[in-house]
Amino acid sequence: MKICDLMHKGVIFCYPEDTVKDVVRIMDDNQIRSVVVVDQTGEVWGVISIMELLPLYGKDLENIKAEDVMRPYKIEIDPQAPVEDAIELMKKRKFEHLVIIDPHAGPKRPVGILTTFDIVQYMSGLAFGQFELHLKMDTTE
Repeated sequence: MKICDLMHKGVIFCYPEDTVKDVVRIMDDNQIRSVVVVDQTGEVWGVISIMELLPLYGKDLENIKAEDVMRPYKIEIDPQAPVEDAIELMKKRKFEHLVIIDPHAGPKRPVGILTTFDIVQYMSGLAFGQFELHLKMDTTE
């Protein structure tokens, strides 16, 4: 299995000058746990996950910029690489998300994102979206 077979195509992003309030809204609106930070050319600068946001609880999110809390992102992994390579990288770096950058697309522009959940979901043998059906509880009494 290749990374490109499991990754989400495209990424949801923000700009370094966006406020953390904007980032939180983006995450909530899209029901995601990380946002890729890109510059005006679309090149990856960093990632903001919920772990970077938790310490900001109770603070004025309108006055904090994305670039102030993002984790710089310097990892490159080929979308054609085996998923096992991604797993090793995630374990080594303790990352739950990998931004996938196509090395043939020019500057470091993201083409997708691979999460630990994507991998575990594949391991379960469930088709995408089917886990909701298995988790629903019977509400008839």
